[in-house]
Amino acid sequence: MRTASFGSSSVRDVTDKELALPADHERAWRGWLRAHALLVRTLDADLRAEHGMTLLTYDALVQLSEAPGRRLYMKDLAAALVYSASGVTRIVDGLEQAGYARRVIDPKNRRAIEVTLTPAGLAALQAAWPTHACGVAKHFTSHISTTQARTLAKVFGAIVDDLESAVG
Repeated sequence: MRTASFGSSSVRDVTDKELALPADHERAWRGWLRAHALLVRTLDADLRAEHGMTLLTYDALVQLSEAPGRRLYMKDLAAALVYSASGVTRIVDGLEQAGYARRVIDPKNRRAIEVTLTPAGLAALQAAWPTHACGVAKHFTSHISTTQARTLAKVFGAIVDDLESAVG
């Protein structure tokens, strides 16, 4: 396990021992951080190479495709993607430029903007899905058993619930 160096000291040498994670927890945390970064980079590269879209674009298309009427308010899309309002504006700009989505002012609330998936966006998602699914299978699910997948789903579900309740 690598630790950050501060001259001749490491993080473990300079931190409060009460704050130190147990070794198994620290290995799990650092492993998850590295695995997440590598998975995102790899899945993103696959989608860019095969379909000219980013993993973030793919995720936005998935969120829109699964929403009722294939539309979400900007704020709801931002929440689904875990992005700020300004960040989701840039994402939606890209979706519109690609012809994958369009903004529509809600006639019931003229201050609210809905993002609607276009037929071209749905077609792009359907074309990209096999690439993404194969990448997830190759780089993630091939390394875990069904039992491990259930455990990870419970762990990540608990983390998401905890963090979302703290925000909400």
